[in-house]
Amino acid sequence: MFTYSDRDFMSKNMKVVVESIESKLSEPFFSEFKAVAIAAISRSIEAIKVFEASGLHRDLSCFRGNQAEDLINVLFCEITDQIVNSETFQVLDALRHSFVCYAYNGLHQLYTRQENECWHPQIVLTEVLEPNDIDSLPRVLTLYRGCDRSELENRSFGQAWSTSLESAQKFAYAHYLGQDWFDENNRVVLEARYRKDYVLFSDQSIEYEVVVDVNKLDGVRKHA
Repeated sequence: MFTYSDRDFMSKNMKVVVESIESKLSEPFFSEFKAVAIAAISRSIEAIKVFEASGLHRDLSCFRGNQAEDLINVLFCEITDQIVNSETFQVLDALRHSFVCYAYNGLHQLYTRQENECWHPQIVLTEVLEPNDIDSLPRVLTLYRGCDRSELENRSFGQAWSTSLESAQKFAYAHYLGQDWFDENNRVVLEARYRKDYVLFSDQSIEYEVVVDVNKLDGVRKHA
């Protein structure tokens, strides 16, 4: 579906699970716009590469987008102007958002600003993301995660956890309350102990988030 170069950039630079995009673009409802979306993604990646190769610095204090951001917004807006199907629009807008975030401030912006209420390209961190406040964490952490019960049943856990039980409870029972898929009976708060040495990212300011290597999780249980 994607060229080797585009797959390589998304997987290595953006830490995107490319299959999560491919499977969504291959769904029947999206068939009319599949080729257009693939082309827009390829052009977005090329715009980012050109901007990064230019030597220009990302100005995070400026409200104006850089040249890559501007081009990506134009590309996707030209497509979405034709769309009346809300599900198709949501997918394209999620793609636009992802590539604009990366163009703005690289992997940090892409990861921390991903939209999880609806579909979003899956991002899996495989190395430490900076800046972070990992140094502020204790040697061994107690972590919590608000999620679907199936994660515990299938032992297939997400990377985003929290040092705050209250924050995890909000993710379990409050944040997604208005979504069509939400079922309180299927929601749960998980608890685990985890070593600071294996933390990939931490932001202990608002949601007290800690990103883990799921292969290093052990003894995950339902919070009592």
